[in-house]
Amino acid sequence: MIRRTLIALTSVIMLAACTQQPKVNYKVWYDWPERYLPDFSTLGEPALTGVKTNLDLEGIDDTKNHFCVLFETVLKVKVEEEYTFTVTTDDGSRFYVDGNLLIDNDGAHGPIEKKATKVLAAGKHDLRLEFFDFDKGQSIVFRYSTPTIPERELDETHLYREDRASSRHGFVKPQVKEAYKRFAAWKGDDEVLVYPILTDVHTCGRFSYKHIGYATAAARKFNADFMVNLGDIGLNAYPATVDAKYAKWILDNVRAQMDKYDGIWLYAPGNHDWDAGEGRYHSEQELQDFFQKPWEERAGGNLHLVPERTYGYYDIPEKDFRIIFLNSCTTRTLGEAYYLYGNEELAWLEALLEETDPATNIIVMAHYMPHPMGRWTISKPVEPTDTQNDALMDMLSEYAQKRTLVGMITGDSHTNDYIKYKGVNYFVSQGYGWVVPDLMLPTNRHAFFDYKETLCIDVVAVKPSTREVHTFRIGAGGAEYDCEFGY
Repeated sequence: MIRRTLIALTSVIMLAACTQQPKVNYKVWYDWPERYLPDFSTLGEPALTGVKTNLDLEGIDDTKNHFCVLFETVLKVKVEEEYTFTVTTDDGSRFYVDGNLLIDNDGAHGPIEKKATKVLAAGKHDLRLEFFDFDKGQSIVFRYSTPTIPERELDETHLYREDRASSRHGFVKPQVKEAYKRFAAWKGDDEVLVYPILTDVHTCGRFSYKHIGYATAAARKFNADFMVNLGDIGLNAYPATVDAKYAKWILDNVRAQMDKYDGIWLYAPGNHDWDAGEGRYHSEQELQDFFQKPWEERAGGNLHLVPERTYGYYDIPEKDFRIIFLNSCTTRTLGEAYYLYGNEELAWLEALLEETDPATNIIVMAHYMPHPMGRWTISKPVEPTDTQNDALMDMLSEYAQKRTLVGMITGDSHTNDYIKYKGVNYFVSQGYGWVVPDLMLPTNRHAFFDYKETLCIDVVAVKPSTREVHTFRIGAGGAEYDCEFGY
């Protein structure tokens, strides 16, 4: 997602050291093509100006690649102390106190943290932050500490208020209702299997947990049979990777939203779910404990988890469906290999397919699409990945020739695509991630949207009586991104 890829940012104001909450004036210029900060005095009139209460990008509309921002505010200090300022930005920045350059973090780069100290006397001090984005991710994290104030992010305080003020989520119901009308007209009186897909919400940053709740609202409206999380759920959304307190806050909110759903969650781990949430998840067992085991008892013996692994299957006997969820990142630590279905997992899948009743409707789900069209960039997977993916596709193709395979459904690629390949339906559900247009494949389809105002949920509906599948897009792209295919 090019627009709105802005991740949670923090403030140097609203501190115990301030006598009141200061205002931050900001100016935005678009179409800055260089890989370094400009001389802001030469840029002319800004495209956008405004006032906010944080040194961040939150609420600055229509921010995209190749832009620069100038922030200026006044910090009011009660007691003279030595302040340590920490600035982490993607891309470049410079931070000034009272007109003096304190931190130089210029240049096009990923998130880089820099620190500096300065004694601030009691009184007012001018703060100036210059920032630019070249391409891909955009982020600013601002921290400070003194001998009497531990290092802290005031973003949490500010964002808690913002969340509370916007808790009505007024855009959710209308977008769910609009998609449900299309679903109801297609369904008629036929029996269907239906479930919403949540995938790749990590690029919503600290808003990720909210979209779990939004998907739950959709599941209730559609009377879903279960819910699906196809990975990259958001536990390691930056800055959770570097801030344990922030990570714990995300972790608690993710669990609270998932627990609101009184049905079954099925989870296929993503490549960004490892080592997430305060660094807790270093093993498949830990991921399984958080995302899969809580629903075992509720499933009444129908949810089958492979011990110490994050793949398994869920049976729905009354509708004659078996939902298989895989781990496409099993051997992620083997050199450059990425997006792999491991040998142990493939052997398990082959045995499971062999023992499945031929009349049972099989749906296979994973984070990563093994077919090349699942890639959302022009980059190619390494040879070990191709080898394992080909083995999986051959297995599914052979199974589809003899038995009932609805298809394989994945996330990861931040695009919306469908193809039938060697007799197997492959459908990619778009997540919340941004896409750089010049890196996309010619066949990719991506609905650009603002995750603060729009949902991006595909509801999958399967009609066994006619062997039809219809996906209904809630939010981003609307009906244009619905998909139909048979099996």
